[in-house]
Amino acid sequence: MYISVGILLSGCNIGKSPNELIESPDPQDVQQIALNNTLNQLLPSSIEFITPKQGVRKQSIYLEDINNDGKQEACILYKSLKGSKQVHLLVLQEKGEKWSEITNIETDYHTLDYFGLQDLDGDGVKEVVIGLGISEFETEKQLFIYQWDRTGLKNVIDRSYDAIDIADYDGDEKKDVLLIVGKRRESFKAELLDYEKGTLKPRSAVSLDAFAFHKKIVSGKLRDGKKALFIDSTIGIHFMLTEIVAYHDGELVAVGNEAYKDYLLYSKDINQDGITEVGGMYIPKGWEDSAFEDIPFIETYSTYAIDGVSKKMEERLTDRVRRFYIEIPPAWYGKVTVKKIKNGIQLLSYSNQQLVFEVKWANKKSINSSKTVLKETKTTTFYTDRKEKKSFPFEQFHLLENEF
Repeated sequence: MYISVGILLSGCNIGKSPNELIESPDPQDVQQIALNNTLNQLLPSSIEFITPKQGVRKQSIYLEDINNDGKQEACILYKSLKGSKQVHLLVLQEKGEKWSEITNIETDYHTLDYFGLQDLDGDGVKEVVIGLGISEFETEKQLFIYQWDRTGLKNVIDRSYDAIDIADYDGDEKKDVLLIVGKRRESFKAELLDYEKGTLKPRSAVSLDAFAFHKKIVSGKLRDGKKALFIDSTIGIHFMLTEIVAYHDGELVAVGNEAYKDYLLYSKDINQDGITEVGGMYIPKGWEDSAFEDIPFIETYSTYAIDGVSKKMEERLTDRVRRFYIEIPPAWYGKVTVKKIKNGIQLLSYSNQQLVFEVKWANKKSINSSKTVLKETKTTTFYTDRKEKKSFPFEQFHLLENEF
């Protein structure tokens, strides 16, 4: 059981009290009431609850039985609004109908990159894993792993890293620690480690691009079901890339070639089938000599297998200014080009320049009823003057959701 409290996705609620962050409990839930009262007593009002950038659960308060004794522990992540604003980890333990403070760790760091309660060695007791940074502008971070002992939490791991994922990569039903480590412009590697008796033991490593600025990592799956880490990065000013690492035949391997692209498309499961797609793009025919900022790139999303073979799952033309995309049917992959018109976009068959799809946009108040409306927002109507084509139906038009 855990209480999902605080900011669930990103950011922080500045100056809010635990009363405001914890949802009003059922009157019968004595545990939540007691925890709420304890936090009000222990924490000053001038704090902000913080959530990790990475981790399975992005929340501020974690409630679990860490040491497997049948009693709950609560981990609370916050920083003070006064002074140097370091990250704090407050740990409480349930004792009867009350909560007692076990420890309140004030770190020397100002940003929270990762937090997780993970049983890393399979002994039934969870380790507290926390990744911290000096500032938002520093990429190197520090990993701390705390182990439960008779007196509470004991720090057993303290080492630098660039990015982290904790998951079962080798299929033995035990969590593995995967770290990206190194120094930019010199070398980077992905390293798979086992946690044993308070130490991290290296098992396998694979080299990564030394010039990558790691923007986002996604723990996902390949097309053949293999667990993999998708690393989306920028390279200098003009290029982006995605690197994939997975565990295969007893070692960590790089999957496929580095996927370079002209701007960053994060890897994600776009069709909710449990497999992660890698974003890419290409220049439509006829736009090769255009200025970069004018090119209407067609975006692609592909899956990979462990042998590095990719399979295109989707093509789309995306307009992030007006927040829509046109999903291109498979029969038209690589066969359309783009024509910009006044307050609209057309997709043309490249072979004969025949129109296959069109969308226009206008203020909602200015559209008459004779138009075929594709979608509407609060202020804008997206419509077309053309007839629907069986091979490219109107349902291929979508409004962008926040996740895109």
